[in-house]
Amino acid sequence: MKEVRGPVGFSTEIWIAAPLPRIWQLATKGAWLDQFFTTATSGNLDTPGRVRLSWGDIQEEVEVLSSAWEQKTVFRWIAYKLKYATRVTFALNAKPGMTLFSISETGWKRDATGVESSLHHAIGWTHFLAQLKAFAQFGVQLRG
Repeated sequence: MKEVRGPVGFSTEIWIAAPLPRIWQLATKGAWLDQFFTTATSGNLDTPGRVRLSWGDIQEEVEVLSSAWEQKTVFRWIAYKLKYATRVTFALNAKPGMTLFSISETGWKRDATGVESSLHHAIGWTHFLAQLKAFAQFGVQLRG
């Protein structure tokens, strides 16, 4: 996957009233992702290698680059409407009974297509965080 390492990126985060180990499992294990976010996942996001994420007929391949157990995982994938990859980082921090889940994605070119793509991804990751929180705290599945 070709990365351009452009200057455009974003970060988003959410506090979740659940212990960090549970949030790590939900966000990185394919079987759990399929419960609230994807419809099929070919592997785990905490092990370097390639993983296919599916939402019905839509499939995306990610390449997990690195992972530090229950702290951070980094992967790249081809960005929406582009032919180059962006880099995604999941980072987790804990307080008693709470987990701060942060997502940053970087690497878009500073042009109209790059900015549009980054906004599309920012919306998608915000939805992911809402779905993760609803599922972790209340057992509610927000996926349509």
